[in-house]
Amino acid sequence: MIAGICLTAGFAAKIKGLLFNFSLIALLFFMGVNLGKDKDILSKITDFGIISGIMSVSVVVFSIIGVLIITKLFKKAEK
Repeated sequence: MIAGICLTAGFAAKIKGLLFNFSLIALLFFMGVNLGKDKDILSKITDFGIISGIMSVSVVVFSIIGVLIITKLFKKAEK
């Protein structure tokens, strides 16, 4: 906090940007290490892919059904 008050705005922004970039790279590195340690990662990825495919298709289908129901209700209300 004291450094933020005493330093110029440009310098503090550079330090903040460098700290953010370093933290992001460190986070990605450690996440990659955890994924690399997992021996069953390929089977898990296919399971996640299948589940996400089912979820996305169901969201699209139920959204279309919901829009059709709402449009039919509003058309009846207009008449």
